[in-house]
Amino acid sequence: MMYLYILLFVKNRNFIVFFVCLFAQLAFAQTLPLDKVDSHLNNGISEHDRAFYEKNTIACIYTDENGMKMPYRLFLPPGYNPNKEYPLLLSLHGAGSRGDDNLKQLRPWIAGWMDEKVQNEYPCIILMPQCPIKKQWVNVPWKEGSYMLKDIPISQPMKLAKEIFDKIVKEESVEKKRIYVMGASMGGYGTWNFVMHYPKLVAAAVPICGAGDPLMVKKIRKIPIWAFHGDKDKVVPLTGSTDMINSLKSLKKNKARVTIYEGVGHNSYARAWKESELIEWLFSQEKHK
Repeated sequence: MMYLYILLFVKNRNFIVFFVCLFAQLAFAQTLPLDKVDSHLNNGISEHDRAFYEKNTIACIYTDENGMKMPYRLFLPPGYNPNKEYPLLLSLHGAGSRGDDNLKQLRPWIAGWMDEKVQNEYPCIILMPQCPIKKQWVNVPWKEGSYMLKDIPISQPMKLAKEIFDKIVKEESVEKKRIYVMGASMGGYGTWNFVMHYPKLVAAAVPICGAGDPLMVKKIRKIPIWAFHGDKDKVVPLTGSTDMINSLKSLKKNKARVTIYEGVGHNSYARAWKESELIEWLFSQEKHK
């Protein structure tokens, strides 16, 4: 019997070597860190340091008629031509980026689509206002998820962000049928809130680990919305996204979808912005009257 095994091994040694190598390669692939896998899946979208985002944006401060101020960053695509119209992305940051330095909001999931890979295919204007410290885009407790819009007056930071938005739409060469809003965490709340308050302006929205008012879905049912959330999120409950998407899906002609990352906590935003399919989906959306 031993002789037979040896003979089979010798005759099939090339096959066995190939099989062992293949098995080793597969085993190694399974041990790749998650960020390496994501790097492969994000279709070449690069994450840059803050200095890159700072260098490629214009730092501005908006002052309203009452003297209230809000810093914001404006990105204009390479070769910006004022005689050509561009999509506009309003990008709302999370709680950790609040302040008045006009820098903290320059995180990849807010500013990342300034990357050359994206801009070569989808040149766009990106507006990134900065919410003051201890303030919120929406004045609700994040851990409770869904809320009732009628009980929550629009916040002062959201009013200022809207005024800045109006200013940019008026002054820059914006393609008004392709205005998008995206935000993460506190900015996810802000995204839902902006869409619910100004549904006629928005062509599509990407709320990441946020929440809104499920009773308002009739008002926004025709707006393409792609939400993202981690199923282990302990900061904003998963129901913040699923309540909204499930309510939207209960209506006819809805354009809602949600991606839930299994085993992911509150940092679902670190993955969502790299989704190449998301970028293609968002920039294909147009507002129809």
